[in-house]
Amino acid sequence: MIASPVPTPGSPALEAQPQIPQHSDPLDSPDFDPSQYIALVFPSSTSSSEPVLARLKEKLRDMDYDITRRVNFQAEQSGQAKSEFEECKDCISALFEKIRRIREKAAASEQLVHDITREITALDQAKKNLMLSIATVKKLQMLAASLDHMKSIMSRKQYLDVAQLFEVIIKLSAYFRAFQNVAQIAVLLERVVQLRIDLKRQIFSDFDDGFIGGALKSMVPQLSDACFVIQVLDVQPELINWYCDTQLKDYRAVFRQNSEVGSLDAVNRRYAWLKRLLKLHDDEHAQIFPPHWKVAENLCERFCADTKKDISDVLVQTEAAIDVKVMLTAIQQTVDFESKVGGRFMAKTQSEDGVIETSKFKGIISCCFEPYLRLYINYEDKNLSSMMEAYRSSSAAEEEEAVFTSSTDLFLYYRQTLVQCSKLSTNKPFLELCRMFGKWLKIYSEALAGKLPREDKKSYSEEELKLACLLEEKLIEKIDEKFKSNVSFAQEIESFMNVAGLAIKSLANMVEMNADPAFTVMLKRPWGTMDSVGDQSEYISLISTSVMNSVAFIRHYITAPKYLRIFCDKFSESFLNKFYSSIFRCKPISEVGAEQLLLDTHSLKTVLIQMSSTTSAPDRQASLSPTGTPDKTPPPPAFLKILARGVQKIEQLLKVVLRSHEPAAGIVETYILLFAADGGGDSTMLQKILDLKGLKRGEQAPILELYQSRVAGAKDGSGGSGTSTGAGAGAATGGGGGASIGTPAVTASPAPGKSSLIGGKFKFGWKRE
Repeated sequence: MIASPVPTPGSPALEAQPQIPQHSDPLDSPDFDPSQYIALVFPSSTSSSEPVLARLKEKLRDMDYDITRRVNFQAEQSGQAKSEFEECKDCISALFEKIRRIREKAAASEQLVHDITREITALDQAKKNLMLSIATVKKLQMLAASLDHMKSIMSRKQYLDVAQLFEVIIKLSAYFRAFQNVAQIAVLLERVVQLRIDLKRQIFSDFDDGFIGGALKSMVPQLSDACFVIQVLDVQPELINWYCDTQLKDYRAVFRQNSEVGSLDAVNRRYAWLKRLLKLHDDEHAQIFPPHWKVAENLCERFCADTKKDISDVLVQTEAAIDVKVMLTAIQQTVDFESKVGGRFMAKTQSEDGVIETSKFKGIISCCFEPYLRLYINYEDKNLSSMMEAYRSSSAAEEEEAVFTSSTDLFLYYRQTLVQCSKLSTNKPFLELCRMFGKWLKIYSEALAGKLPREDKKSYSEEELKLACLLEEKLIEKIDEKFKSNVSFAQEIESFMNVAGLAIKSLANMVEMNADPAFTVMLKRPWGTMDSVGDQSEYISLISTSVMNSVAFIRHYITAPKYLRIFCDKFSESFLNKFYSSIFRCKPISEVGAEQLLLDTHSLKTVLIQMSSTTSAPDRQASLSPTGTPDKTPPPPAFLKILARGVQKIEQLLKVVLRSHEPAAGIVETYILLFAADGGGDSTMLQKILDLKGLKRGEQAPILELYQSRVAGAKDGSGGSGTSTGAGAGAATGGGGGASIGTPAVTASPAPGKSSLIGGKFKFGWKRE
């Protein structure tokens, strides 16, 4: 159903439609409120209702009139829309009828055209069939004529024409293969097959006459043309194999039947024979064969295959009596031969990274030696054993360089052997060789550790000091060399690291023992009867001279800052411990003697800092300023931490010794503050300090009892330790019996460069200010 048309703006229907009046009457409002309306109509209680009723009646009449008009208008419009809908249906029916008639006329026209062109199509197909038949007959005639003509040119050996004509015959026979059920065509196809056989036999016979019959020079053009026929016949692999067998016939006869020339020590004669054969090929035979056949390359491949088989047979027969040196010479000659041949026939391939050159001759013969490389590995193992025995028997005086010549020789030998073995094989034999190297590396590290000076020696010579220096540098740089990514030398590296650690420890011990004369001077000083404090003691100057001379000597051989820093750390820690132990051997020590030792400790600290600053420079030239004086390179933080810990331990001891034993509370509180607070002190240590002061057992008893009571009170929470700070501070600042200067307060260490040894303020002469 078609909907009634909607009146558009400006149409007569829309203009004739009565408009809805817009009233402002409250009765028309959607929010009508009766109470408000009544209050509006009757503003007072005395208002009359008649005017209101009259207005309402008038309004009702208007509304009835308006409704009647709208109903009449809608009735008129409904009748008009129905008539228009009927007209539209009639138009659509007429349109469908026209379309039907057009389709009928088109079908009739198509049938008429088909009837007209039917005969033309039949004639066109007949023409095509006729043309195909004519072409087929012509091709058949061409095939028959070509076969007849082929006989005549084959008899005259005009191979260039034969190649061109036979290519045509091949194409024609391929065309007629679909018609081989026809008897005449089947006969022609059989003639083509027989022609192929006869042509191949004739050409191979010509090659026999040329290469075997001795008439090659006169037949070169003819054989060169025959190669085109061979290519058309697609039998060039057969001809190449025939040529290779012909040329290698004498080689096989000579080297397989004669054991003397076929042995390993004569392997180079094989390669010389091929060299002569290739020269003959290049001079006389290469012009016969097309270059893209790669006859020379195929000849070398066949030669390599025969040689590999011959050498394998020789190795199997003489395995029990193989001379490794002869085998290595044969392998080297074989590898060199493969390299030369591979360089001549290098294949180039294009890739994303550019042109890549590859060789098919790499390892083509030498791979037959791989199962017997275990003999070579055993040979190298014996050589390394001999080298190691020589290293063990050599003395330190024979090593004149900063790196052991034995390590240089060893790793040079490793390098040469690895290069040689990598040329032979990168498979299991190479891995076994690397494992054997690892074994001897570990043995060598043990041999080096055995050359270290023993700690129980009383003195060290300059040669032994030099030896310890060399051990820090030897092989550490070498062991980082990667032989192969799948070979691990972690255990060997750890072994060499352990040797380096032992060498550094031994070096520190030697430098420490070189300072023994200074400690002898220290022990001979009368520390218990000193009456004044002066400059640093003589033994400190001796220590400074010994240490700085040793460091200068060490720097001549050790250039790596890493090992110099390790040496400084180890030496400083060991030397301060030795100085600490030597103090206990200096008893008795008076308060003045303790003050002098505190000053000496500060001087010793300065010496060690200077030592570290000198060794921290990258090299000897860089460690000097333009004026020729050493640069003030700041010591590493780790070294300063080690130094501070060692010096603090000595200062704690000397500060307790510095305290007077009268009254006893002063020295007890100082000891508790300096030792017990750190958990490092007990009554045994206190007794050692009292012995160091030279006190007798009777004088020590009340001090030890007071200390025990203080410690017990601190454990019971009696407050003994709570009052120790005040008492200790007062005792630490009080005068000491017989002391010529003030005693130190227990304070934190000042900044570097200032005295942290004695509390209070002193001038340079160590007199009270």
